[in-house]
Amino acid sequence: MKAGTFTCLQLALVAMFSWTANAHTHLRDLKIGTTQYERGVCIRPYNSTTMFSFPSKDPTDKYMRCRTPSVNSKADKQCDVNAGSKVTISWHETELTTSRAINPSHMGPCIVWIAPLESNGEGNVWAKIYEDGYNPKTKTWCIDTINKNNGNLDVTIPSDILAGKYLLRTEIIALHLAAVPFSGGKDGAEYYSNCAELNVLGGGKTVPKGVAIPGIYTVDMPGIVFNTSAEFTSYKIPGPAVYKVGDPSGPTKPDTSAKKPCIKKRRRRHLTEDL
Repeated sequence: MKAGTFTCLQLALVAMFSWTANAHTHLRDLKIGTTQYERGVCIRPYNSTTMFSFPSKDPTDKYMRCRTPSVNSKADKQCDVNAGSKVTISWHETELTTSRAINPSHMGPCIVWIAPLESNGEGNVWAKIYEDGYNPKTKTWCIDTINKNNGNLDVTIPSDILAGKYLLRTEIIALHLAAVPFSGGKDGAEYYSNCAELNVLGGGKTVPKGVAIPGIYTVDMPGIVFNTSAEFTSYKIPGPAVYKVGDPSGPTKPDTSAKKPCIKKRRRRHLTEDL
């Protein structure tokens, strides 16, 4: 073989190692009950066949919702799950790795959301059903927990939600570059989100109220901007509270604006007046 030439095998190995070095994470598969689903089953298509594990950076981008090729991308099927039961979601860096979920340097929280499938995730429909951030006692993050568990995380579907088809949005927010807000470059938080489609059986009568995604995060809000290199003793996960079974209203988007004055309408003069 001449110097400077490569065999097909060598080129393939170079490509594989380059891809692995740049890998981040993605929702690879689900386990419901005793059924282990194969990669991608019931999961909306990945945004690329080669860069499926790369993050979204802009929290206002509609594609950060599920990291799909199109906002109208659909899963191949909906996986059946009983309300009140657990779904094991499995994050991994590549389609081949079976150990950790993400590079340990990518410190940050894990969040899981649910929304009616018919909404396609649009509007104030996303209810948070799980979150785990930073544990000051053990000084570990959620990503440390899932890495220790070979990329797996158990999430309970609320027992009181209305039976039907839902989107399950899994999300890791990596904060290793989040000391500076995102402004179009490499700085800022990284969003690793994917969406699965579920058919919830049983349940109750509640359809939790939710928030809009995108819309819940801004580039400069606390929890999205966070310096993991500085000393810290706590971390507040951004977004609404986790939905609790029995709460008919569910979580709502917190009002961060200034309090508005009361408005009283006069019927006769058809005028409004600030009190």
